[in-house]
Parts: sequence; structure tokens; C-alpha cells
Amino acid sequence: MMPQETEENSLSSEMLESLAAIRKKQEDVLENTINKTLLALAPEEPMTVSEWAAEYRYMGKNETSRPGLWRNELVPYLVDIMDSLNSDSVEQITFLKPTQVGGTECGINILGYIIAQAPCRVMYVLPNKDAMEDFSQDRLQKVLISNDCFKGKYAAGNSKNAMLRYAGGFCKFGSAQSPTDLASWSVPVIVLDEIDKFPKMSGKEASPLKLAEERTKNWAGKKKMFFWSTPTLKTGHIFKLYESADVRYEYRVPCPFCGEMQPLAWKYVKFDAHQPATVVEHNAYYECCHCHEHITDKDKPDMLLGGRWFPLNECDGQPRSVAYGLNSLYSPWVTFGKMAAEFVRSKNDPLLLMNFVNSWLGEPWESKSAVMDADIVIQHKTECPMYVVPEWCQLLTGGVDVQKGYMYWKIDCWGPGTTCQTLAYGKALNWDELEQIMDTTWTGEDGVTPYQVCIYGIDTGYRTEEVYDYCWRHQGVAFPVKGSSTQMAAYLRPSNIEPKMPGRMPLQLWIVNTDQYKNEIAQRLENPIGRGSWMLNKDCDLEFAEQITAEHRIIDDKGHEHWVKKTSAKQNHLLDCSVYAFAMADLVNMRALQDVIIDSTPAVQPEQEQQAGEMVIPEPQFKI
Repeated sequence: MMPQETEENSLSSEMLESLAAIRKKQEDVLENTINKTLLALAPEEPMTVSEWAAEYRYMGKNETSRPGLWRNELVPYLVDIMDSLNSDSVEQITFLKPTQVGGTECGINILGYIIAQAPCRVMYVLPNKDAMEDFSQDRLQKVLISNDCFKGKYAAGNSKNAMLRYAGGFCKFGSAQSPTDLASWSVPVIVLDEIDKFPKMSGKEASPLKLAEERTKNWAGKKKMFFWSTPTLKTGHIFKLYESADVRYEYRVPCPFCGEMQPLAWKYVKFDAHQPATVVEHNAYYECCHCHEHITDKDKPDMLLGGRWFPLNECDGQPRSVAYGLNSLYSPWVTFGKMAAEFVRSKNDPLLLMNFVNSWLGEPWESKSAVMDADIVIQHKTECPMYVVPEWCQLLTGGVDVQKGYMYWKIDCWGPGTTCQTLAYGKALNWDELEQIMDTTWTGEDGVTPYQVCIYGIDTGYRTEEVYDYCWRHQGVAFPVKGSSTQMAAYLRPSNIEPKMPGRMPLQLWIVNTDQYKNEIAQRLENPIGRGSWMLNKDCDLEFAEQITAEHRIIDDKGHEHWVKKTSAKQNHLLDCSVYAFAMADLVNMRALQDVIIDSTPAVQPEQEQQAGEMVIPEPQFKI
């Protein structure tokens, strides 16, 4: 072989090796690209909502006092509720919840999971437009922007408050007050938040719950309907759904001493209900219903972690609707003492007590006051006679119900704790007689101390111009009042009346939320005689009690509560007078009255502990 041929063969061999190396590298790159593509196209490993939240949901400083990844072990009772989205058989999930148990974050996790893992159409309905925009803008959108797992999925630039768009679907927000919002889209998933604040009817359409549910009827076998809310009354939406669920669940936890599983129940929170709230907060504890050991707040995290949901009932086959109920005792952010202190602050005020039952116990308010009975009212008579002012009284107010040829009148005594007692009542035949009654000086129980009515309200339903004229002549003491014909949030609000006679100042007419005042009178009649009660004097007769109980509370087709006259009742004038006297007491800030110590001898406090669940009212510091 010639030298030149040998050199060419050698060069050719090197080139072939180089080409082979290049080809091998290209093949490796191609293989890696194919593998990455196949990996990207491969379905992700199935995850539940709670697993996804623990791996991807980051909570910032503005969302929690413990920023960082979501921790299921902090609120283990939410795991099953979140994971109900992954249950094929369950279509309806109801959460009867109090405040401070993480309910809102539970909903955000469910929405986050859908956007990141199982994109589809979602409708999220809140009570009104303001609540809808606040939740979308201030809660959910901030989560979608701040969590990396939503990058490339959430289309922030193509979204607005009422419509959040993401790859594979959208979240449409709606107001329960707008039928249009609830009738525009077909969706497999709906979330209805705080449904006890929803109206019974949406505009002139059907119930907003029904309208929203209609949006899912084309998704048989795939639909999910979430209903959650703090309860109000037993007739409210959430409690009805809770009661009608195929299976209702109760979260039970193990006792750290005996290990027995039990629900956290309010009646086992132990404290002295006669102590101030600040003292109760540091002394309350929980008693095991089995071994009776004292359980403290430091035991609660382990108890919650060891807990699980137990069914309270059974159903045939797989349940299609499930319901979960909690109270604030389960909350890792609420101590036993904090709950007890809240009860102590609320127990003497019917409105605060109702909020405690709804928002802390997670239970519907059930008041016996929907129907008042004269025989019960007459039992609220004290030993103080008619026309004598009890020694605890700090002011007198009056109410007048004007009729065609006469006027019913009533004067009430007011003291600390919104305590009320009837001083006197009757019928005046003319304005001069009414003026004389309201100018009367009344004597206290000591036979010396003088009292006078400081303010009184006169109904303008009849003889309106006469009422205005009388009130102009008694400005600052006599005020015209009128019951509201529409729903009111406030107890009362002013409206100016321009005078027809020159030289007179405008007169202030007060619009009164009569339903709310009647609610409170009825609720305070449930309190024992003493502080915070609504009482009669010793000489009030059965006719008086029958007038006070001449109405009962009903719920109309729109879900609004009203007091209406019983069909068997004859007159309700003194009830109206009581409402006006109550409204006038509020006008002079009666609820801010403070206790005056009359007897220097300290009251003897009961030594025995009181179970909070019994809601016993302490004895008043003043004499009845």
C-alpha cells in the first residue's frame, strides 16, 4: 500500500469516528427531548385537595400569623371536607361552621386545587356584590398571584373581579341578590358561601340556591355543590341542608388521659359564670366526659391530630350528600378560656348571645320568643308597686300610641345592663292629660328621690299633624316616631319634618325598627327577673300582659321576619308603647348606663362552679 493511501484511510477513519460521535450526541439529545416531552404529557400522579394544599399552598404574612406552607396537621378536621371534592359518589357537601375554624381557607384550597390540578368551570356565589368583590379581589386573586403553582395557569391579564380565567376553565362569581348572575353559565362545580345571608328569593325568581343548583344539571355524575355558612335560625338555609344530608358527620377527638373518643361540646367547658370575663379567660378548662380529668389548651393540638369524623347516621348505599358540623372549640386559634369569656360577655344581652350561639357554637338560634305567652309574661312581675321607681333605675322614658279619640301611654324604668321595668301605663283622653302625665314627678322606693320622664316618643300613625304640633311645643322631650315599613339594619334613624308654621325649627321624626325592638323585648323576657331582664311592676294585670303578647313573629316568603298581630288578639297598643319607650331609651344612650353601688356590703358570690352550657344569669348588684 502506498503511503498516501494509508494516510487517506487514516483520515477517513477519524472522520467516521467523529461523525459517529456527533450522531450519538444527537441521538442522546433527541432521546432526552422525547423523554421530557413524554414526561410532560404524562398525567400527574393523582393528589387529593389536602395533599395538594400541603405541597403547593403557601400562605403569606397577610393571610396568617404562621406564614409558610399549608399545614393539614394544624386543622386536621378540614382534610375530609377538602377531600370530598375527590370523592366520586358525593355530589353535595354542607359545612355548618362557626367563625375561626379555617372555613374560608378550606374553600380557597378547593378552588386552588381545581385551577392547578383539575381545571373546569366553577361558579362561586356570595350573599351580595360587595362580599363577592371583596373575596375575589382581596383573598382569592392575591393567592393566585403569590403562589408559584399558578404561574402559566392563571390568566390575570384576562380576568376581572367577577370572572377569573385560567387554563382549562374559569371561576365566575355571582351575587345571591342577582338572578342574572345565577342563570348565565352551566358549570360542574358551584360554591355557595354564607348561604344563611342569602335571600329566600333572588329578585322575582326562585331561591338563589335552586337557581345555582340548576347550573349543574347538565353535569350528572361529575357535579359538586359546596354549601357552607355560619347558621342563623333553624329555618335558615344551612341548617335545613345539614339536617337533610344523607350522612352527617361529627369530629371526635381522644382524651389525653383516658383515650376515649368524644366530640368537643360546650357543656363540658368549666368555669365560674359569676366571675368577670377577664378572670374566666384564665381559669376555664375542658372536662373529659368519661374520666372527668381537666383538659387544657396545650392538650388540644394532639387531640385534634388524633381526631376523625364519625357518622351520626346511616344511609342505604353510597351517600350523595354529606354534612359536617363544628364549633369554635375545635379552632387552634381559640382557647377554652377565650370561648368562656365571650359567653360571659354575651349571656345577659340577647343579641350578643344569639351571635355567640351562631358564630361560636356553630348552632342555629332557637328562641322561645317567637311566640310570647301572657301567662309567662305575668311571671315577670317584681315586688315594686305601680308608680314607684325601683332604686336601681337611672332614667325614665315613655311611649305613646295615638288612636282616633284617645292615646295609650306607658312609662318605663331603665338601669344598667339594659334592665327595664314598667313604671306605669294607661289611657289619656286628650293632649293636656298626656302632658300632665309626662310631666309628673314619680317617687323612688326610698319615698324621697324624685324622677321625671326625660324623653318620650309619640306614634304618628293617627292624627299626624296634631302629633307634630304637640312635639314642636315640647321639643327636646317629646319626639314623633314611626314604625319602619321596610327592612332596616339600624334600630332607628332620623328624618327631618319641615314646619308649616313660620318661625319653627325643623322637627326630627324617628323611624323605628319595630321588629328588632319586639325581638329584643321577647328575648329579654326569657331572662330571669334581674339584670338584663324586661320586667313588670307588682300591679301589672293580665290585660297588660295580653297586650304585650298580642303579636307573634313569622317569616315571610322572602325570608324576612316580621311581628304580626295574632288572629285571636284584640289590642297591641301597650306593646307599641313599649317599643317607642325602648327606642327613646336608645336615643339617650341607655345602654351605656353603669352600675351604681347602693349597698356598701359586697354581694356574696356563689362558690360552686357553673357549667357554661346552662347560661345562668348572675344575681343583679341592685335590689329588685
